[in-house]
Amino acid sequence: MKNLLKVGCAVLVFALALPAGAPAGSHKLLTGQQPGPVTLSTANNARHALFTAQAFLLKSQMENGSWKDDPAITALALYSMLVDPVEATPETEKSLARGFAFLKGFVQENGGIYRKEYRNYVTAVCLLAFTEADLPGYASIITNAKNFLIEFQLDESEDIAEAHPFYGGIGYGGDDRPDLSNTQLALEAIRAAEGFEARYSAILPPSAGQAEKEEKEMGLHWKKALVFLDRCQNVKAVNNMPYATDDGGFIYETGTYKPERSHSYGSMTYAGAKSLLYARVSRDDIRVKKVREWIRNNYTLEENPNFGTVSLYYYYLTFSKCMDAMGDDTLVDGAGKSHNWREELAAKLISLQKGDGTWVNENGRFWENIPELATAYSVVALKFALSGNLK
Repeated sequence: MKNLLKVGCAVLVFALALPAGAPAGSHKLLTGQQPGPVTLSTANNARHALFTAQAFLLKSQMENGSWKDDPAITALALYSMLVDPVEATPETEKSLARGFAFLKGFVQENGGIYRKEYRNYVTAVCLLAFTEADLPGYASIITNAKNFLIEFQLDESEDIAEAHPFYGGIGYGGDDRPDLSNTQLALEAIRAAEGFEARYSAILPPSAGQAEKEEKEMGLHWKKALVFLDRCQNVKAVNNMPYATDDGGFIYETGTYKPERSHSYGSMTYAGAKSLLYARVSRDDIRVKKVREWIRNNYTLEENPNFGTVSLYYYYLTFSKCMDAMGDDTLVDGAGKSHNWREELAAKLISLQKGDGTWVNENGRFWENIPELATAYSVVALKFALSGNLK
């Protein structure tokens, strides 16, 4: 299983490979900038945090190769270990092999990867893990899972016209209500799969990527996704829905109003912002300019902005990936204060880690009180913050 760990030596974080066909490790091509270093002490403390977190994950893996006997949590644990690996040992390789053997047991004939519930969500998380492994032997699993996610994007095939608020979105699966959280995760997995297909095009069957080849410049699924993203963003210039404000942030879902999540808040705004970048929206576009304005005005690592402690570690994950994709190491907030977000996020995560190597959210909503889940989120967030400092 040495190939599973080669990403730490020759391949950087693949989930942010933006242009289809870009080489692995090209997630900074948005700006061409290289990440600035965090302080030496923070980098050393972060490495220790990652070692202890990985030790916990290895110890908590179940006999059947899973974490918590759950394919989504298992995929997240695998993904967290594969992103910029901190240590390649025989024990790690065996753990990865057992984990992927468990996930392969959930590959369905329709291309999805799931047990029963949350089919789109679980497929997207598993797809990220398989693409991060970067093994040609997983090519059919990756292409089929990508096509599964695209198929369940809400559009004309489900009798949903472009004028419908749900158009272009993706939900958990099992119902027809999409949301930005599932959509952004699916888009990230699809982009990763498209990059994988481009790298291994010589070994893939002729049908792989056929839909994309029939379209111009970019797959229709990305154009449809932008329709949904526009309706989740509070920018009146692009969002004609009656609930739209103009603060530049993102909301959770379209077409409904729930006070707790029908306003712009942190995790959804960073998720929406990185989705715009994956869809190749220019930094000069009003949507990107407005979301960057929201980020400046709402910068904080003390909570999930406008959402409190709910989904705090999911917030750190989306924050880190988004900021890394934007390519800016320094952010000036609305008060004019400059922040080295990489340094600040790394320090924050280190301060929150428990003595046993885990992270846990006392607010148990959305499962963040499960150490394996919150720890996987935190490891990935920390690695993106340290991008370039783990080598």
